[in-house]
Amino acid sequence: MSAGRWRHWPAHWWNGLSVALGVMLVQVIVSHAAPAALSQVASQLAMACAICASLADLPGSVRRNRNRVLTAGAMTLLAVGLVAVLHPYRAAMGAVVAALAFGSAMLLSWGPRAGPVSFAPILAMVFALAWPPQPLAIVMASGAAGIALYLVWSVISSALLQRRFHRLALGDALHGLAQLLSARAELLGSGGAAHAMRDWLGNEAQLAELLQTARDQVFPRAKTDPRSAAVLLHVVELRDLMLASRLDLELLGEDPLGQEMRAQLVGRLKALAVLLDEYRDALLDERAPAAVSVKATRWPDLPAQDPRVRLQLVLQDRLSHLDTEVLAMGRALDVSQPLPPLPVDAGPLRNFVTPVGWPMGLLKAQWHLDSPVMRHALRSTLALSAAYFIALALPWASHPHWLVLSVAVVLRGSLDQTLERRNMRVLGTAIGCGVMLGLAQIEHVTLWIVVLQIAVGVAHAFVTRRYLVTAIAATVMALLQSHLADPAHGIAISERLADTVLGAVLAWAFSYVLPSWERRNLPRALKRARSALQQYAVQAMSAEMTPAGALTQRMARRQAYDALAALSAALTRSAAEPKRVRPPLQELNTVLDHGYRLMAHLSMMRQSLMRRAKDLDAAFMAEMPEAAKRLQRALAGEEPVPHAVQALQDWSLLPDVGPLEDLKPWMRRRMQVSLDDAARAGQAAHAAFEAMATPPSGVDPAISRMQ
Repeated sequence: MSAGRWRHWPAHWWNGLSVALGVMLVQVIVSHAAPAALSQVASQLAMACAICASLADLPGSVRRNRNRVLTAGAMTLLAVGLVAVLHPYRAAMGAVVAALAFGSAMLLSWGPRAGPVSFAPILAMVFALAWPPQPLAIVMASGAAGIALYLVWSVISSALLQRRFHRLALGDALHGLAQLLSARAELLGSGGAAHAMRDWLGNEAQLAELLQTARDQVFPRAKTDPRSAAVLLHVVELRDLMLASRLDLELLGEDPLGQEMRAQLVGRLKALAVLLDEYRDALLDERAPAAVSVKATRWPDLPAQDPRVRLQLVLQDRLSHLDTEVLAMGRALDVSQPLPPLPVDAGPLRNFVTPVGWPMGLLKAQWHLDSPVMRHALRSTLALSAAYFIALALPWASHPHWLVLSVAVVLRGSLDQTLERRNMRVLGTAIGCGVMLGLAQIEHVTLWIVVLQIAVGVAHAFVTRRYLVTAIAATVMALLQSHLADPAHGIAISERLADTVLGAVLAWAFSYVLPSWERRNLPRALKRARSALQQYAVQAMSAEMTPAGALTQRMARRQAYDALAALSAALTRSAAEPKRVRPPLQELNTVLDHGYRLMAHLSMMRQSLMRRAKDLDAAFMAEMPEAAKRLQRALAGEEPVPHAVQALQDWSLLPDVGPLEDLKPWMRRRMQVSLDDAARAGQAAHAAFEAMATPPSGVDPAISRMQ
């Protein structure tokens, strides 16, 4: 790796390294500070509790990270204290397993951000079950010391790495946008092939996640670092413009001239993707991006009477807007260039940051049997309790906590995620056991401790990136930690592998207990998507260009993107479910297709109103509110699909003048085509609601309600 390439290390590498160093420091400090007779025991207890607290140590603001680690640490202490008192009493211990399983799962009421915190007490319980019996005072004192020391370390390391995490999040957003541009170009070049469409949708979902991570890192510091905020705002706008670039391409035709025009568009999008990756490298290397100029697109010479001449003008206008946003990014990254004022004030940008608090209303909203969170909590309670008592009855009952851990890490909220975890966990455990067979040949405690610290960091770093790596590292960590805590039992490699396989089977079986099939939850997701599109239609077609109006438009746009992404993710997860309970795929895919097309139309109209509102007279602007209401009715299924709209795909019906000469006929055409997509999305949504309201074939309605 060349000098300076360490700056390109991804955030999860830095985070994993920080966690490994923090856990190592906890062990070293406690082992030297504790009385000699208790040094080894205290250091192992402190290290285990620090590992549990470190689950919540993630890239983010210092305050947010501190609160997460503190919450996870408090739950860790509660879990180890309960196990220390009740470990000898199997029935009581079973009740503790059930209570911790239920409570941890209910923490997911606050969404994915609560995931790392929710697993801390489960892992703490598993670690505590592995320890030989110890007095409660020693367990609590050692655990509290480990958590307190790690909390101090996490605050310091988070503050030191804050600037690096900040740049990496923005760099990931730039790279994600470059990938989406490349996927868009591939889709355009392939003529809409199925694999290219899947890649496009996958990159859309990935970019949505990267953008939110970047917002959480960049927007809170917009006042002190306006350049990064400006770059991120340009990324968001460019994503919007790129979505609009898909429109009207069916009018290019399949003749040689149309194919040449398509090839020019593909080449231009790929060139912009390369430029975005260059910007990312410049950002991470902390240098000004190289001076670049965008080459003009060489359109084929069309006959003067060919209506696609006017379409060329539209496409060139879109590409010029893409170029403008990309070049504005480059200027924002170059500190030698003046930075224009942000389009949105720094303060209101905090509205786009993920909330920090833990409002109790979110928890109360899940206290009913139809809630996916409640069903998962009950399912987890039954599964982990069964795993504990089954483990006690097994011939190798010396490590009952391993079966509990295997079930806990494999059993997820959906069958799709459970199956993926099941496969990765079993394979990762097998590889990890192989690694331990090699380490067992080297009886060197110091080496084992070093390997343990490395495994802690690796398992933490890859848990959301590549779970197979985490499963391998976690197996090594668990075996070493258990052996160091109680050397008399040796390194139970075969037992660990057997427990993992059995735990994976149990988790798979319990995923069918009180299942929360996507068919149950998709109506809510579909209503949310439809409502978000309706709200964005009103905002995008509003002429209010004040700062408050721009903020409202941006918020409505993000909510619409997020709702469509959530609907797409749910539909993807449903592919792993039994065929008899799958939702109506064709109708929901139609909603997504026309929903994204409608977003593109709305974005085009929004951009036109932002840039050229002065070219539209008052009479035309008076048409916009009624057009927005028609779109809302169409999305609700109250407007029929306009039969005449199909004629808009005819070249000859393109407006007679170019968009630069007169924008109004092009805007009216855009409103008509958007009405077509809104009506088709609305009709497909209505059909999907009807299909999901009908129990799956062969399933009794009473049973369907329970499922």
